[in-house]
Amino acid sequence: MVSCKKLAQSLSAYMDGNLDHELCCEIEKHLSVCRRCSVLLDSVRKVLIVSGDERTFELPMGNEDRLHAFLSSRM
Repeated sequence: MVSCKKLAQSLSAYMDGNLDHELCCEIEKHLSVCRRCSVLLDSVRKVLIVSGDERTFELPMGNEDRLHAFLSSRM
């Protein structure tokens, strides 16, 4: 069975359908038993959906400053 590390390394190709059949089956088998990797796949899919959305979202008043401050403190 494929490891979590191998799955993470192959995730993009898996999502794009660019893996050979055998590795794809191994990844799907791993995803059926590994909650952490299943959550990773779901999260990446959601990020791609949100980032690919052409709409813009306005933050509630005051959140923009807090978000910038938070990001600045982490970088």
